[in-house]
Amino acid sequence: MTTQVYYRKWRPNSFSDLVGQEHVASTLRQSVRTGRVSHSYLFCGPRGSGKTTTARIMAKAVNCLDLQDGDPCNACANCEAINDGRFMDIIELDAASNRGIDEIRDIRDKVNFAPVQGRRKVYILDEAHMLTAGASNAFLKTLEEPPGHVIFVLCTTEAHRILATIVSRCQRFDFRRIPSEQVLSRLSEITQAEGASVDTEALRMIARFSAGSLRDAENLLEQLVVSYSDGVGVQQVEDLLGLGHGERWLELARFLLMGNTSGALGAINEAAWDGADLRQLHRQTTELLRAAMLIHWGSDSIVDLPDHTLSQMRELVRQLPPWRIVKSLKIWGEVNMRYDAPSPLPLELASVQICDDSAAPPVAAAPEEARPPAHSPAPTPSGPARQSPPRVAESAPRPPARQAPPARPPQPAPAQQRPASPRAPVAAEGSVAANWTIVVKALGRHKGKKYNLGALLRDCKAADVSIVDNTLVLPFTHRANLERMQEEIGDPKCRTLVGDAVSQAFGETYEFRLTLLEDNRENGGPSGAARNSPLVRAAIGMGARIIEEEPK
Repeated sequence: MTTQVYYRKWRPNSFSDLVGQEHVASTLRQSVRTGRVSHSYLFCGPRGSGKTTTARIMAKAVNCLDLQDGDPCNACANCEAINDGRFMDIIELDAASNRGIDEIRDIRDKVNFAPVQGRRKVYILDEAHMLTAGASNAFLKTLEEPPGHVIFVLCTTEAHRILATIVSRCQRFDFRRIPSEQVLSRLSEITQAEGASVDTEALRMIARFSAGSLRDAENLLEQLVVSYSDGVGVQQVEDLLGLGHGERWLELARFLLMGNTSGALGAINEAAWDGADLRQLHRQTTELLRAAMLIHWGSDSIVDLPDHTLSQMRELVRQLPPWRIVKSLKIWGEVNMRYDAPSPLPLELASVQICDDSAAPPVAAAPEEARPPAHSPAPTPSGPARQSPPRVAESAPRPPARQAPPARPPQPAPAQQRPASPRAPVAAEGSVAANWTIVVKALGRHKGKKYNLGALLRDCKAADVSIVDNTLVLPFTHRANLERMQEEIGDPKCRTLVGDAVSQAFGETYEFRLTLLEDNRENGGPSGAARNSPLVRAAIGMGARIIEEEPK
């Protein structure tokens, strides 16, 4: 003969026995006492918080023959039949397996039958969020106006998945996670009644691990009592849960917060070699990092850790800057161990990212890299337009000297690379061309409705972009790219994206005018001869504009 598990054997039988849900118990007891019982209830909350148990107590209370201040007496014929599972007027359905419209129609047809044993017929629908859309809609009318002898109780862990029309037809009660201290008190009562030997610290660890679920805590307690009949201590709880040594998690948290990459990687791999559950490693370390955050900002009173661990965390937090704690907790908390539990790689990558501070400066320096190279100021003295051609000749020997091979300057190869030299002034800092280069590079990571914005705007050469009357004139070389950009800029989101990039680069807000390069020339833009002149290109790169072009 099988014995009942703890969570069924020690299930509460009255509202006064409920743990951690006093706000629900008091309201339901008062409604039963005064006879103002609703026809439908919705119990929602996390698993193991007592939703189905409360539904059964409610069903027992409305059918009890001798109520005790709103609580069922558990002594009358109806209460005994309900406790033994022999009561025919309490129908429990699992919506996960009875989720279709046919099952709901069956309920709709049977609710009209009168109760057999009691005064009320109670339907308890567990996991109510699993009902299909069709079944939920078919259930609406019956739920809103059932016969007077019928009560519906819907239980769910995901209330947001239930139709709003169903929620509005029920009295909703939100069940909360049960505090660790109340779980600890309940476990102590069970161990005393069962005659089991369990240390208080072991019970406290079980309560903390259950995360507010009394059913999980009772299941775990029973496993420990069965496994270790001689007595249960902290070591036995750690062995069963795969927690290993608590000092290991504290050591890993210390390495992460202090930025010790090799130490963190060593701790992770040592745990993996010892066969520890890496998901538990991740979870316990996250709790320690969270504790560090709470301690640093003066909320250590809500930290649920052993005293010796809490004292070590306080000592560690005194040595840390705030940004280090926040960075560690954010990166470590984002690790997804659901699919990569056997591999330490996700934890190793997170450790390197947390401890390696050299990755931060390049991110901040990215806008600097978008600016012209360091050697560009060389050709930008006070008279760039007059001295541009001779400076091209003077600077030709310099690049080969910097590139190390000394024998190349006399060869004609530098002459072929000279077209790159006149472009250096185009990227002069603060000029229209330089700012436009920054805009194109910034938008290279953004896609519009169909096309990459940076790729389209790259068709507008930096030397051809100009500013006329607070309007940024963008001349496109190819008509196809112009038409595509016109389509993208018509979208408000893309237009805002381009506008923000221009404002950040230029320091001002401009309107846009998209033109074709040939049309722009006819309206005062530079002709082909002017555009090919190194003097003109150097001047345009410095921010100049062609106002008038005299025919030769």
